[in-house]
Amino acid sequence: MLNPSCVSRVLRRAWLALACVLAGALAAHAQGRGAEAQVRAYLSSNVVRLGDRVALIVAVENARSADIAALPSVAGLAIGPLGQPSQQSYVEIVNGRRSSSVSSTWAIPLRPADVGEYVIPPFDVLVDGVARKTAELRLNVFKDMRGEDLGFLEIRPSSKRVIVGQPFSLEMVFGFDAAISDKTSYLNLALSWWGNLPGVLENQAPAANGARRGEIYLNERGTIEIEQVANRKLRDREFVALRVVRSFTPTREGTLEIPVSFFEFGSVVERRDFFSTRREKGETFFARAPELTIQVVPLPETGRPVDFGGAIGTLAARADATPRDVDAGDSIKLKVEWTGEGNLEFFTPPDIARLESFRDFRVYGRTEEKAFDRRTVVYDISPVTSQAREIPAVPLSVYDPQSERYVSVKTEPIPIRVRALEGASGLGLEAGEERFKNDVRDIVLQPSPRGERAPLGAAFVFGFAALLPAGWLALRGFVRRNGDPDAPRERARRKARKMLARSLARAGDARAQLESVYQFLSARSGESVESWIGRRVCEAVAGGDVERLRGLDTVIGELEASVWGGTGAARERERVLTAADEALRGGL
Repeated sequence: MLNPSCVSRVLRRAWLALACVLAGALAAHAQGRGAEAQVRAYLSSNVVRLGDRVALIVAVENARSADIAALPSVAGLAIGPLGQPSQQSYVEIVNGRRSSSVSSTWAIPLRPADVGEYVIPPFDVLVDGVARKTAELRLNVFKDMRGEDLGFLEIRPSSKRVIVGQPFSLEMVFGFDAAISDKTSYLNLALSWWGNLPGVLENQAPAANGARRGEIYLNERGTIEIEQVANRKLRDREFVALRVVRSFTPTREGTLEIPVSFFEFGSVVERRDFFSTRREKGETFFARAPELTIQVVPLPETGRPVDFGGAIGTLAARADATPRDVDAGDSIKLKVEWTGEGNLEFFTPPDIARLESFRDFRVYGRTEEKAFDRRTVVYDISPVTSQAREIPAVPLSVYDPQSERYVSVKTEPIPIRVRALEGASGLGLEAGEERFKNDVRDIVLQPSPRGERAPLGAAFVFGFAALLPAGWLALRGFVRRNGDPDAPRERARRKARKMLARSLARAGDARAQLESVYQFLSARSGESVESWIGRRVCEAVAGGDVERLRGLDTVIGELEASVWGGTGAARERERVLTAADEALRGGL
């Protein structure tokens, strides 16, 4: 018979063993599965002054993959750009099981337009393919009253309505109370739009005219050159005034939005410890400039001249020539200079070889110099007759935004003296005529007597055979000059697709891809690269298939947005080539 005490001990041991097995299984299951993924969203600061830096932090831990589906939209609060997260990867091996997890953290900038309380609603974060919502967040923004009183910032555009291709400037004037000059050692322009204006090209910066120049911080990371101008009187006090001017050229129509900008000023303090001395910001203040918009409108079609080369602005032209006393056939350097407010770096200068007024001149070529405020072209020309008395005016078709019409800006004619070549009277020429034809002397022309034809000699046969290659070359040259398909321009047109593919294979970013596409359009059209900036392919190709051409316009727009939107990311090479092929089928 079994002893009851022995049975009890056996049962207790059995239950204890079963509990240990269950606990081990649960622990192994938990370790194999890993800790649960966590999502946190919070603000770097819940209460900030208007102009202070603040960020939305999103952190995802213990996840194999994480992504933010879309950022929320809050009126008056600019959120983004999203950017790439900082990541850390972890790999664990427990009981022979391998598990991996990723910790991802986004720091998303926030830019409030005004004071007040902003509510950021919950938004989705994709964690291992499953949407997880964040918590609601609140941001309180208050005005820096002392900063608005002690400093100022003004941003003035040269025009709030510009034409595609018309340069405009942004003048930023800012400063602080002269009474705190001794205490002000830190200056920073907080311009969230700097380098991120879509659809614009930044022009060469004009030279600063101020007697004193220096550098201040830009967005706390880089620096920017400024000039000190005359002090300004504001609020019955004297303010130190500084100035920055930048010029831009819009490449497509639309609305340019320049958000609220800030000027931060204050002091820098030194903090010492046992190991080092470091400089940090002390007390700072903010002055702001309100947001502004600039409308970019297309060039009008009505009244556009056929020789319009893209010149836009209020321009003036002058010309000079050296030498002015020459023999017929001598070289003259005709220097034409355009100045004024306009897109002086981008238009196509006149081709004077095509002008009827230059029929008495031969044009050998030209050289160019481009600058922010000046465009210079030097033409190499020579008079072909002593009848030429002056170098004609050089016209340039320009769209004048002030008068809103196309005008012709011309140089003044330049008087010259052309002498006939010495001994230029040939045989049989009347007195005063020049010798440019039949100038081979001592040739006696006599009619041969009629009679029996002499047989062709060996010398004639060999001479004729020798002249055949020279004649073929001369004929080929004549045909090329008159539209032969092997002409250089036509060869470049045929090779444009192949050159685009090669160029895209070497392009590492969106800017290089965009330049490749412009080179492709230039080769196909025979026009300059600059003439394609800001033009739509579907409008420029007369009689083309608009639907096929529109795809290339879309690609160009995406590349411009990438270049000037701050990312610089390249597009798929095959997608660009497919759009180019469609444009070729469409008539490009």
